[in-house]
Amino acid sequence: MQVINLWAKDGYLSTPDGNSIYFWGFSSTADGPSQIPGPHLIMRQGEPVTINLTNTLPEPVSLLFPGQPGITSAGQPVQPQYIDNKLVSFTNYARPGETISYTFTPARPGTFLYESGTNPPRQVPMGLYGGIVVRPADYNPAVRRYKTAYGAETGTEFDREYLLITGEIKPELHRAVEQGKPYSFKNYKPRYWMLNGRCAPDTMLMDNVVYLPHQPYGAMIMAQPGERVLIRYIGAGIAHHPLHPHGNHTRVIGLDGYLLRNGSTDLSYKRFTVLVGAGQTYDQIYQWEGLGYTPDNPIPTILPNLRNMGIGEPGWTLWSGSPYLGVKGDVPKGVTSFNEMGEYYFMLHSHEEPQITNWGEFPGGMMTMIAIYPSLSPTVGELK
Repeated sequence: MQVINLWAKDGYLSTPDGNSIYFWGFSSTADGPSQIPGPHLIMRQGEPVTINLTNTLPEPVSLLFPGQPGITSAGQPVQPQYIDNKLVSFTNYARPGETISYTFTPARPGTFLYESGTNPPRQVPMGLYGGIVVRPADYNPAVRRYKTAYGAETGTEFDREYLLITGEIKPELHRAVEQGKPYSFKNYKPRYWMLNGRCAPDTMLMDNVVYLPHQPYGAMIMAQPGERVLIRYIGAGIAHHPLHPHGNHTRVIGLDGYLLRNGSTDLSYKRFTVLVGAGQTYDQIYQWEGLGYTPDNPIPTILPNLRNMGIGEPGWTLWSGSPYLGVKGDVPKGVTSFNEMGEYYFMLHSHEEPQITNWGEFPGGMMTMIAIYPSLSPTVGELK
């Protein structure tokens, strides 16, 4: 049986505008930092798993696993908890200093959420959430036919894989919890919007950068032309977010952990913008073959328009002779950044534009990039 250990802890997250905000999160080790979102939990369809949760926070904490059947704790089915006929938790919980265990067997592959089921209007925005990926029973990353989101013959093969979890921050809530003061949710209005616990431009940094110890997951998507990229969305906050990549559609293949297929009928569909609702999950295939790219025409000759070529003042272009993957050349005089590998970028962001700011300052918030590289290590885009 797979055993996963989690600790509920507190910590301080960082925002790109220099703010440091108290939060609650999960850690995978007793002496490690809390993190937002919590550690990715990777499971396999049909294999039992036990998750041990140790609570170091000052109030009861629990775990909900939406979409997972037959969850037990101490050998009994979990159930809502009441004190004096008042609901205090949607499931069994651990008091401060206690450890509780949950056991279940994932019945189907897909993308799922885990989050606190105790006082969720307070604890989930504080950061007690994370993502679950259930691999299909026949999953084998070494064999392309079996490197899929939903199993062989489902049309869900992929080359690389990324998980993006949305969330929001209202600093006044976090300050009130830190100081033990009451907070009225009538005043809840987020000031920060996050992908994988980070606000842009930090979303585009690599995983596990040392100066973001509580926010280990980047949100940069990297691939090569023609590759099938599996992008998983999880809506972990309390708001809906319309996400889209510029210049491309994605094909939605799964919703809330269900493959979009009815028998032999493929029900997947293409979307430019996907509205990620609170608690929802989406599985999508992204594939870039644009700007005239085909396997027979690997170096397109169609020039991009001037707006796409410029990166600063007129004439300061990083375009190197090809719309993508081009020949490298000298960086123009006065340019202080450069396109190191000839990669090609598309923005991916929330189309509710206040959400791409950091407390009102653009750019920021729920924004990242998709980068298409001429070559890329096969270890990039491995979900761990």
